[in-house]
Amino acid sequence: MSTQTAIQRAAYNRWCRRRRHLIAMGQWEPFVDAEPVRQRIRAINQAGMSTTVLTERLGLPPTALEHVMWKRHGVASSQVRRETAEAVMGYWPRLEDFPAHALIDATGTRRRSEALFTLGWTQRFLSGRVGVSERSFSRALAKPRVTADLARKVACLYDELWDRPPYESEVAATPASRMRLHARAMGFVGPLAWDDETIDDPSAVPQTDAVEPVVSEGGNLAARWLMGEAVVLDRQARREVLQHLFEWTDATAEEIAARLDMSPEAADRQWHRIKAQALAEGRRVWRRVYVARDRDLNQNEMGEAA
Repeated sequence: MSTQTAIQRAAYNRWCRRRRHLIAMGQWEPFVDAEPVRQRIRAINQAGMSTTVLTERLGLPPTALEHVMWKRHGVASSQVRRETAEAVMGYWPRLEDFPAHALIDATGTRRRSEALFTLGWTQRFLSGRVGVSERSFSRALAKPRVTADLARKVACLYDELWDRPPYESEVAATPASRMRLHARAMGFVGPLAWDDETIDDPSAVPQTDAVEPVVSEGGNLAARWLMGEAVVLDRQARREVLQHLFEWTDATAEEIAARLDMSPEAADRQWHRIKAQALAEGRRVWRRVYVARDRDLNQNEMGEAA
């Protein structure tokens, strides 16, 4: 039995069970007004999903919606089965429901991209990650509609990057800084201004009173970050924060790496480079607080603990 046949048979069995139940309760009204259903289908079509795909997603027979949408003998149907109406009126397509090449509203894709721009993620980096040229990506963001495939890729990338600025290994400091300045000049808002449930809704407005992590001119970014202020650390400030956490806290390399969105190995290598540079300058940097260990110290660690 094919998948489509199984879906149709299951839908028919549900209909029969409901029909018997409603007849027994004296509430059997098999048909309802078709116009609200027709308007709903048109709205879903406008969102980018064809009637054929909608029929498949709802598990309805292939011709279930035809008489609702198209006239027969010059007259559009005035009634539709209640079960069909309930299925249509209770459904709105999610991003993953659209076929890959369906053209859908670009609002969510544009908002997610602009939010990442405010953090310093460049258009070149984002376009590379979603697998299109930078020029094509730029053109897509300027259009009212994008393919569902691109929208899904951008949404996935947004879920990965929304809560952290780029490292220099991903986007160099200068392009990242330029992108943040450009985003600010264009009035883009960051991820904290959007709710996941409404970011795709064209009528939704950003919550601009949300505290956004931004790079501010002047001041000690490392100190401000350590005090809990929402700032984006540049390369030097990140190094200062990492040194402070290793030197003055008992946090493990894994805990420090988690706070800075680094791998434990990268955090540990950076700490060793800081110590080597200090030694070359005639200074010593070491962990100044007691760190409990479940193993014997090696010679270098004994020196640090002395």
